[in-house]
Amino acid sequence: MPKPRLLIAAGVSLMLSHQVWAELPAGRQSFESCTLITSEYLTAIQLLGRGFTTDILLQTLPDLSPESAERVKALGELIERNGLEQTYAQINAEYVNCATSVYQEHGLPRQGSREAHFHFCAGENKVRFEILQAAILEAPQAEVRRQLAPLHQPVVETLYELKASEGITAVYDGLASELKRCVNGTF
Repeated sequence: MPKPRLLIAAGVSLMLSHQVWAELPAGRQSFESCTLITSEYLTAIQLLGRGFTTDILLQTLPDLSPESAERVKALGELIERNGLEQTYAQINAEYVNCATSVYQEHGLPRQGSREAHFHFCAGENKVRFEILQAAILEAPQAEVRRQLAPLHQPVVETLYELKASEGITAVYDGLASELKRCVNGTF
């Protein structure tokens, strides 16, 4: 029964998630805060994955608050302990959890609002993350495509091919870059 694989992949990823997340008081998270925090985390992970050390990031990242510095250190430790791929998976899973919590608390944002933009980015990232999880589990592409809206179906082949040719880390890196393009409105 391969059809549920995409959902199972997402569930497995969510179970792997630990709390590295910057906590805000209950009800204070928004799609914007979830997205911007994730974008910052993913940028740090990308830089650490490219060989920058935690110390170099702490010295060179602009306007780093003490809390942000602690999060950069925590990400460095996570990568050392769990590896780059697992850290990418964990941060993406936490992003899904954060955005889902915002949706459950506040529902859909007003169309055309700033918050709607960040909701869109969260949704696009979630779909791509779930497709990657399905690819990692070797779910058949046709089954994954059938579970998606027509708009997202072509992404399946693209992500599966990238995973096959360049590996899982390259796909996570690409997803991180796509999220940042979405945030900047160039997606």
